[in-house]
Amino acid sequence: MWQAFSDFVLTWLDPVSVVLGLIVTLPVFWTWHEVVFGERRRRQRWFRQIQKQPGQRPALLIVDLLPGREVRAAVEVFRQTDQHLRQIPDDRIFTLTRGQILRPEDMPDLHEVIRQLAGKMLASGADRVHYFHAGPLVAAALVGAELANTFRVILYQHQPGEGYRNFGPLKAQP
Repeated sequence: MWQAFSDFVLTWLDPVSVVLGLIVTLPVFWTWHEVVFGERRRRQRWFRQIQKQPGQRPALLIVDLLPGREVRAAVEVFRQTDQHLRQIPDDRIFTLTRGQILRPEDMPDLHEVIRQLAGKMLASGADRVHYFHAGPLVAAALVGAELANTFRVILYQHQPGEGYRNFGPLKAQP
């Protein structure tokens, strides 16, 4: 009896299980490939798409925390070269400037000013903010934290010799 069962398993079930195992591995590998590489492709495609779309009601935020420099003029020059940014009306251009060095004790006041600017941008009906920053990174993190849950924020960074470059969205969620 045991010999008959063993012969049945080795003769029929063993080859069938090998074939079923091979069939099952195909969807597993396909799923792994789609998760690893497909998700990356979708995110990159979305990232490129979000860089090129200005939004229905875009706004421009210029944060200039460098004492003794005027960043708005450079942003305006860049803005005139970009067809989407050129169409943003002046009532949706918001500027935060400081004439002095940012110190740790200035952070609560800066946070309040950023929060007020975010409120003004909301009141203007903006759906996307094109963000130009000049100053300490801690202030950029503060702006990002304040705006990330409110608007789609597109980051721009100054590249020496090239002007500004679109670095895409602050928070990438498809």
